[in-house]
This record gives sequence, C-alpha cells and structure tokens, in this order.
Amino acid sequence: MSKRLAIISSGLNSPLSSAVEFAQRARDTGLEITFLAPESSASILAHAGLEHFVIPNPKFDAFTPLVPAETARSMTRQERLKSAVAAFEVDKLQRDLARISADAIFVDCELHAHIIVAMTLGVPVVQFSNMFLSPPSPQAPPLNRRGIPGQGVRGSKLGICLLWVQFLAWKNLKILRNRISSKSTDYPTAVLELARQYNVPISKLRRRVCWQMPWTYKIPTALFLPKALDLPSKPYEYMTYLGPMIMKNRPQKSYDANTVAQFCDLDLGRGRIFVGFGTMMKTKGDLISKLLTVAERHPEWHFLFTAGKDWDRASELPAPENVDVVPWVPQHRVLEHADMAIMHGGTGGLVEAVETATPLLLYPHVNDQKGSAARVVFHRIGRAGTPKDPIDKIEEDIQAVLEDKDIAQRCRDMQAECRAEQSGDTLERYLQTLVG
Repeated sequence: MSKRLAIISSGLNSPLSSAVEFAQRARDTGLEITFLAPESSASILAHAGLEHFVIPNPKFDAFTPLVPAETARSMTRQERLKSAVAAFEVDKLQRDLARISADAIFVDCELHAHIIVAMTLGVPVVQFSNMFLSPPSPQAPPLNRRGIPGQGVRGSKLGICLLWVQFLAWKNLKILRNRISSKSTDYPTAVLELARQYNVPISKLRRRVCWQMPWTYKIPTALFLPKALDLPSKPYEYMTYLGPMIMKNRPQKSYDANTVAQFCDLDLGRGRIFVGFGTMMKTKGDLISKLLTVAERHPEWHFLFTAGKDWDRASELPAPENVDVVPWVPQHRVLEHADMAIMHGGTGGLVEAVETATPLLLYPHVNDQKGSAARVVFHRIGRAGTPKDPIDKIEEDIQAVLEDKDIAQRCRDMQAECRAEQSGDTLERYLQTLVG
C-alpha cells in the first residue's frame, strides 16, 4: 500500500505554488498526496490533479487579535480565550487528518494552530517554508532588516548582532503590547491555549529566538529553496533544503500574447528589462513613476511592466513608447528572455530569476524581501535599492546590472549550483527517511 502525505497550506500564492510543486515531485516518487487548503486553492490543485480537502481560511497574522475589541470587552477571560481559540477554526482538523490517515503531515510554518493539531496524530510533522529561515547569527540578519553581510557597519558581525537584538526586542515588546491591548485574545496566547487543550508540550517544542512570528518549532523543517542561495550561516539541525520548488506547469491566465512575444524576440536588439512586483503587495511611494522616467531617458531599453496590485495606478500613468504595461505574464518564460529583472524580492520571483540566470535589481518592501536583497547582493547576482532612491540612482543601478559581466557570470554560476542541488535524489532520500 502506498504511503501518503498530507499537506496543509494557507492558500497564499507563493507558498502554495511551492507546495504544489513539492507535492508533484513527491507523487513522482510513488507517494499519494492529499492537500488541506482553502477553497481559493481549488483551481491550482485541480490543475495539478491533487486530492483536496477544503478547510476554512487559516489565521496566520500573528499580530492581529482573534476577537474584535468591542466583543472582547463584554466577555470574561475564559470566554475570551475560548472565542480566540475557536477563531482558528481547527476543531474538525484532527478528524479530517485521521480520515486521511497520512504517514507524515507537512504544514505551512505560519499555520501554528494547524501544526499543534497535527502533532496529536502520532505521525511525523514537518513545517515547510519558501522563506529563508536562517537562525540568528552574525552572518545572517533578520529577513525584514536591511543589512548585507560584509558590507558597512550594518553588515559587520557586530552590526548584524545588533540588528538581531533590536528585532527580537521589537518583536517581544509587540507581542506583550498586543496581549494587553487585546485582553488575551492575541494570536500567541490563543496558540498556547490550544496546545494546552490538545496536551501538546509547546514549552519544549517552541523556539522564540528566531525571525518567525511569534516563534518557530523544534521539529523537522523543509525549506523549498536552494542552499546555494542562502547566506553562509549554519541552519538548525532539523532543517533541510529541498531545492527550489518552481511550478512551471501552473494554470495560465489570459494575457497579451503579442506583447510578450515582442519582448521575448531575440531580434529586439536592446536591453530587455522585466519589471514584476507580484500580486501581493503595492509598491511604496512613486517607484513606478520613477522607473517610467528612467525608461523615457533610455529609448535603447525595452521595459515590460507587470504592476500587480499597482495595476490601476500604473496603467493610468503616461508610458513612453519603449514601455509595455500589462496585468499578467507567464513570468518564467519572460525571465528566460529578459536581460535583467526589477522586483520587490519575494522568494517566488527570486528563485525563478535564479533558475533563468537573470540579473536582478531588487526594491524590497515588506516581510522577507530585505532578506532576499541581502542574498542577491552577497552572492553578486544583482543589486538592491530602496523605493525612496532618486531617479539618477535608479538609472545608475539599472545601467550597472545590465552591463556588469561579473554579475551575469555569477548568475550563471548560481543557476548551475542550484540545478546541481536538484539533480540528485535528495528529495527521494528525504521522503524515504521520513515515511520509510
């Protein structure tokens, strides 16, 4: 009888795509796969031919109260705790997992309540992520703090240690303030109460000195990323890099095929610059308008913009003739032909650019994007700026990335290193060790 994996996903685009690619590769080794994910994931899971149990939309924002303030004020403490735990909507999860009868359960590392419930099933539980969850060290700054190892004061070993002290103090103070202001309906308190109800020894399992919010767990951790792209810091002993999980057979949206074909035309004869800011975040400030000004200065370059959540604003801005603005493109195909890419630095786009050896210019915004920028600059596969950079600085960085032969060679080297991580039987051996 075939072994089975259960995979619990938040449904967010980037980690979901990585998890689906992982599932497809695991299925190719002979394992059966069942996904537990929100209804919004149905299309991509059906496209991949994966079994799907629908679960309520998970709560994963560790800093948002689980009970509205006006409701919490009229409750006793026990009523507030009960309502906060109920907001996770995991009361049926244990039953569903028991019905699936998986030999191992993979859970998105941000779904703390689901990790707690999964731990009660008596099978291996693995938290997975497509973020670089490097432990605190003098070689790897927090993912949401600006610092390049080896560069300047912030990138010195002392500077990075101070960034960690600052970050951990900020995180713990924010957790404490949220607990007080929410009258104990905050996310961490509810997770602790859920663990108590399920008899999960969370005090022995959680690790609070980490980048993750509010903590991480001392359990097997699968990173859907290449080790070659990370910073030279030692991972936890229970962490495994499984290589980039890039879903190349993802469902295609309707797009402007003629515009994409023109951009990908090898005879275009000028620098092809792809600008992709993803679908999750809006850009800060007036970065898009500054990029359009740079484009106007350089008619010898050709820009293809996918503005993501900035589509309405970007499509209304006057664009020079060498700029095309579209809502969506088949990103992997476009990156294969681009001479460089300008992005925020989410790991989904980052690993695709590395896979296609495309030089990068990153403008990190939120979450783990500054960590991506640190890795891009450290490995010399591109540059990083800030959305506040003046037009002349943006122009200078684009010119440098386009013309720097060392960056182009480092991109090819990194591509080869990452492909080498995938060429062996790493995944098959990992799964064999996990489920036998």
